[in-house]
Amino acid sequence: MLAPSPTRDGKEASWDLPAVPEAVAAARRLVREALAVWGLSALADDLTVVVSEVVTNAIVHAKSAVTLSLHRQGRSVRGEVADRSPVWPTPLPAGPAEEHGRGLAIIAAYAERWGVDPTPGGKIVWFVCEGWQAP
Repeated sequence: MLAPSPTRDGKEASWDLPAVPEAVAAARRLVREALAVWGLSALADDLTVVVSEVVTNAIVHAKSAVTLSLHRQGRSVRGEVADRSPVWPTPLPAGPAEEHGRGLAIIAAYAERWGVDPTPGGKIVWFVCEGWQAP
């Protein structure tokens, strides 16, 4: 479906994803494939959870196509999801029966750190998932 964009050093991958629900599953698959190539499959579970939440939030709330980028940083990966909305993510109250409102808490639980940076015409939600190294 979507191939990673070429990079000069093999430490980055980027994909443009449409604003459709199927893009979330495609994003998870692309992340797993990139991590396998980089030898970082141990990060796949955590990173795909975070990517699912951030891509879903962008599609639902920003209502725009997104660019998903991964940047390998040693045993860590920084992910970025750029969209065309200047509105930053805001935590929503979520009761036990609510279907929505837990996304940012999930991101915070699975990523070592995350944040939002403004861009001309939108924003980038970024996150870092770190791998461990055996002593």
